Amino acid sequence: MSTRLMNTPNNYPYTHGWGVYPQLPTELGKRRRSAKNLLGFIDATPGVKPSDWRFATGILELAFRSVAGESSRDWFTLANRLGQPSRSLAHEIHKHLQQLKDLDPRSKEAGHVLGLLDDLALPDMLQYFRESTSEENPRPTDIREGWCHVLWSHETPDRVLVGAVHGTPLEVISVLDHQTPETCHGVLAAWHVEDPDWAASQIVRTFGKPLDQVGLMQLSTSKGIPGIKMLTENAIWKTIVKSPWHAEVTELCHDDPADDDPYFASGAAI
Repeated sequence: MSTRLMNTPNNYPYTHGWGVYPQLPTELGKRRRSAKNLLGFIDATPGVKPSDWRFATGILELAFRSVAGESSRDWFTLANRLGQPSRSLAHEIHKHLQQLKDLDPRSKEAGHVLGLLDDLALPDMLQYFRESTSEENPRPTDIREGWCHVLWSHETPDRVLVGAVHGTPLEVISVLDHQTPETCHGVLAAWHVEDPDWAASQIVRTFGKPLDQVGLMQLSTSKGIPGIKMLTENAIWKTIVKSPWHAEVTELCHDDPADDDPYFASGAAI
């Protein structure tokens, strides 16, 4: 899973997202329809309308942009339903979709870009999304155990909760919300690790503080976020589980244009 320096939460979840909200029905419907149509273009399915090309590619471009930048309130839910692509992989797909929407679907250029997207496992992700959001028989999302978390709440926007546990971010947030019903918690960053116990020991070693009974410690954003970045790039990096999709994509760098785009200015990676 890709990582980068996280921006400090600003206590405006509806603007920059908490990463734990379900997708709005209107957004889900547009994304499902767009996934079906783009798969139809890729497979040359009879009956797919050329007029649906720009709408489908535009909707999916925004969806992958949201996952890459973790910049919408439902980015975590959306990422799970796409099969948990890394930030760097989602960013690469977003760039190709941005180019694709301005091309004629019957052109050689569009065929070339679709070939690149096939190499990046986009058809697999779109099919996974359709199956995981099916109303009749939804496929359960593959959220594996063993995660590092960086969580935050609207009550203490200047502090973050950091830890590594045998449990998903949604399970940890559920426990926290149950303990303090008056406070809402959200995902600032989350990534899979093969050995959460070892990752937790590295967090304790780095910050010199014990973990609470949930497996978290509270840190100031000014001191904690640089330390978390160091951990993910060095010690914990050895155990981070990469995206299940087969594409190998260069990690986002700090001078990437996305870092200057406000749409991308919310968090680390999943």
